[in-house]
Amino acid sequence: MTDTATRPRRTEAPGPRVPVVVRTRILLGLGAAVVVAVLALLVVGGLAGTTGSALDAASTQPSGAKALVSVLRGQGIDVTVTTTLSSTAAAAADDPAETTIFAHDSNGYLDADQWRRLAGASSHLVVAAPAQTALDAVAPGVTASTKELTGTLAPSCDLPALAQSSRVTGDGSRYTVAAGSDADRCLPATSGGGYGLVQQPFEGSTVTVVGTTSALSNEKVADLDDSAFALALLGDSPTLVWYLPSVDDLPKGTGTLASLTPGWVTPSIALIFAAGIAGAFWRGRRLGPLVVENLPVVVRSTETTEGRARLYQRGASRVHALDQIRVGALSRLALAVGLGRGADVDQVVRRVAQFLRVDPKQVRHVLVDAVPGDDAHLMALSDSLRDLEAAVARAVRPGARP
Repeated sequence: MTDTATRPRRTEAPGPRVPVVVRTRILLGLGAAVVVAVLALLVVGGLAGTTGSALDAASTQPSGAKALVSVLRGQGIDVTVTTTLSSTAAAAADDPAETTIFAHDSNGYLDADQWRRLAGASSHLVVAAPAQTALDAVAPGVTASTKELTGTLAPSCDLPALAQSSRVTGDGSRYTVAAGSDADRCLPATSGGGYGLVQQPFEGSTVTVVGTTSALSNEKVADLDDSAFALALLGDSPTLVWYLPSVDDLPKGTGTLASLTPGWVTPSIALIFAAGIAGAFWRGRRLGPLVVENLPVVVRSTETTEGRARLYQRGASRVHALDQIRVGALSRLALAVGLGRGADVDQVVRRVAQFLRVDPKQVRHVLVDAVPGDDAHLMALSDSLRDLEAAVARAVRPGARP
């Protein structure tokens, strides 16, 4: 193996025009949008799977009402929790005159007829933060205000529910009453008009509209005089039915996806998609057009082989260099004598010796055992391998004697 044989050569020539795709960045914005969307779905799904809605009798969340319900039961009040109008009417049917119904329809499931039916199911109906549909049905003359109540409110009325209270948490909804109404107006707002509690008769029953719902919650019921107010308001009868309407109260076949979807869902989805699109334009890079690049030289395919041979020569790795030649020779000889590439060395040696009618030791010496002592010996062994392959090629030709 000479220096001329191993020295790589480069041919300086104008290269062909090769198309290359411009390197791009990954669209990080779209990835961020997907993450935001998945997190939003997980949050919404997690909230939907809990029972932490406002004034839920079983909820220990700040907005729940488990503390108040537990105290009422401790005072000997028989509290029944319901989620449908039919079960509520059934719970109050045994003794309507001695039953108070507390209703909080935060999702607006009930229509006017259902509210009127609910008001007639007991002697006292307490409605928490009702919408105008409920007010028109069971509290005519009372109107929901667009302003909210805040701060601490004083009773300013003679209702028994407020006899022991002088300060009540006023956070919640406010209501106005038409002139000439016989309704009792309590907990007036400190400014802007309106009241936090209105009570009036309705078709033989009493309807109490409560806007100061925070005073009933776990978070506030122990503040100020809220506990006395809540116990007096809801403990005036030996039986209390705590009713939170559900989708089961909707008339069959009348509900649509739009009517059942809370108002915040659509804006939230639109905001998520808008954020994703904005992130894509902000952080993303589109694939650019194809461009061409002139290669300065043409590199021969034998560059790697010649470079490896040069390294063997510099390191005097004659045995390793010869082994690389032997590996190729063994593979070609195995195919030539019909053994296949999976045959081991001994099989190849025996089969080659059989075809050439020579001692297998001679074949093994050339293919395996011989160790080159210098460059001249390495070249001689390389020539011996070439001659061995040529002899086998002649022996396996058609008509040759095996």
